[in-house]
Amino acid sequence: MSRTTKAFASCIALALSCQGGFADTVREAALKSHPSQGEVHAIQGARVALATSTAGVHFDFQSAELHPGHAYTLLMAVMNRPSECPALPCTPKDVLGRSDIVRSDVGVVGGAVARADGTLYITGIQKVGALPEAFFGHGLQDPPAAEIHFVLNDHGPAIEGRMVEMLGTYRGGCTDESLPPPMPAAARASGNTGPNTCRLVQNVQFLPERPES
Repeated sequence: MSRTTKAFASCIALALSCQGGFADTVREAALKSHPSQGEVHAIQGARVALATSTAGVHFDFQSAELHPGHAYTLLMAVMNRPSECPALPCTPKDVLGRSDIVRSDVGVVGGAVARADGTLYITGIQKVGALPEAFFGHGLQDPPAAEIHFVLNDHGPAIEGRMVEMLGTYRGGCTDESLPPPMPAAARASGNTGPNTCRLVQNVQFLPERPES
């Protein structure tokens, strides 16, 4: 474990211990371009780390290769019963089409505007329970046993007066036509329409740390 990762682990452990849990494992995974954007490739200069505890999760999301000045939201997809997926990792079809079976949910856990160099940084804690702007209402139930994906959603150029929803809802500022067909009604109602095009541009996957109870 690198010095940076050790320092990050210490910060996570302290944060989650204050919430009633303790993170003893920090994992990193490769951030990649989203399959909807063409050939998948690793995002150079990116770093994503995740720590889980019985109280929740702490994530550290550092991205690159983005459009300067664009607004982005970070979606967290949770599969509380990954054993019900035909194979691991679970797929978008499992998350969006089999939610009642895999007890999946998706929420907006952060947002930021890409810097002039195309980088972006979002960090946060998500406690067990309901997710912000949730798609299905299943929430985060048992973090160490869950499969967790992070997906970066591009809302297009920042629109003056609409930044709160562009950084805190699924579709704030975007046209209906730009939303993928499988998205449920709750996702389409998360934010108001606008002139921009929403695109899922990057994603990363973390497999369960242990079997479900």
